[in-house]
Amino acid sequence: MAQSLGITIERTSKGMPVYARIDLRKHSDIIPILETKGAEVEKQINWSAKMKKAFEEKEFSVLDMDNFWEE
Repeated sequence: MAQSLGITIERTSKGMPVYARIDLRKHSDIIPILETKGAEVEKQINWSAKMKKAFEEKEFSVLDMDNFWEE
């Protein structure tokens, strides 16, 4: 049987298949199938936009370690 790179089947001691590990970087076409089955695939976070928004909304200050407990 041909072996597919990026897919590993884990079996029990009796030889029954239990888990499949799939490298989604190699098999990205499987992601829509997993989503229809209810798997949550997180989207990448645009950190720069979130950080800019956080800086606009809040004021950040540097703490003085000598007076840490007094603030």
